[in-house]
Amino acid sequence: MHHAASETPRFSPGVESRATRWALGAGVVAAGATVVIMGGGRMPLGGGESVGSIAALLAAIAAGPAFAVSFVLERRHGYLAWRDGLPWAKRASDLVALSAAMMMLSALVVVAVGELFQLGFRGLTIDPLGAGALAAAAVGVMTYVASASGARLTSTGVASLATLVLFIGTLASMVSASEGDWWRFHFSQLGNEPGYAGYQFNLSLITTGAVITALANFVAHDLEVGLRARIATGPRRARLFAWLLAVIGLCLMIAGFVPDAVAFPVHVGAASGMVLVFGVLVTCLLTMVPGISRDVAVFSVLVVVGIVGAVALWVPVDYYNLTGSEFIIAGLLFAWLMVFVRATRAYADAATHATPAAEVVLSVTTPVGQ
Repeated sequence: MHHAASETPRFSPGVESRATRWALGAGVVAAGATVVIMGGGRMPLGGGESVGSIAALLAAIAAGPAFAVSFVLERRHGYLAWRDGLPWAKRASDLVALSAAMMMLSALVVVAVGELFQLGFRGLTIDPLGAGALAAAAVGVMTYVASASGARLTSTGVASLATLVLFIGTLASMVSASEGDWWRFHFSQLGNEPGYAGYQFNLSLITTGAVITALANFVAHDLEVGLRARIATGPRRARLFAWLLAVIGLCLMIAGFVPDAVAFPVHVGAASGMVLVFGVLVTCLLTMVPGISRDVAVFSVLVVVGIVGAVALWVPVDYYNLTGSEFIIAGLLFAWLMVFVRATRAYADAATHATPAAEVVLSVTTPVGQ
């Protein structure tokens, strides 16, 4: 028996206690590690060799396991029981992708905060004890968030994670790019950057793509719950959406693994394929999901029109360059993703609440890979 999309873990003392213990333990270890790493010297808050960079690394190391452990423990308690129908390899790869995304997000947030404070306190350097306290606070906060997020994972949370990783990762690459005029070419130019900026941008694409492949099954489950209450072919249609969303994620991963400077046709093909598959997904949403919200349908059409318009303003209008077009398209795609994911949850909840038992029995799940 698989519960509907509205299945969300309640705020429980156990979940909060576990998150707090993780945060306190990680904070203490981070403080000691920071003092040892600094070795008696002083460091600025932000920059290459800084308190912020040390705290970011430690936050990533702590956040990943905290997220994974909380997720696995809640799954053993029966949360997201529908995932038992997925192949073991898919469940494992999803957990790795989501944990890696939480690690990356934690590091990016801590680095960003360190850089901002460094701009506010120009010339300030911190001694090891002060740095240890700051690192403990930063690592503790991010570890708490990771643990709590792992225990309460939902489709909306997964979509938000993907969006944040891509947005913050790209922004960080933009401000750290060695070539200030990268925007005269295209966003993929960031992936061609030597050193940290290039790796960070490509890793953001890869991680975001992996998270979207994990999101595919969450969305498919929500759609299956809603479709089963309306038509007999619900599982098959839901499975189609799972594959389409997974293909979008795979295209994004390919674009990250293969920068355009390495293999231009492959990179451009993956990026273009992602947009084309999105068009197919919207078409399927409008024609194969009876009862979907009219507002969602209208918004989906407007997003497609907006993408076409964004391309037209680049070629043939020549209002802006390719970077401008990519910026608008990416914004529209991820805005649509958030609306789409929330709409599928609402679609499933509406179907579930319409049944006397307030739950839908699913004999077949919709895993990608089966």
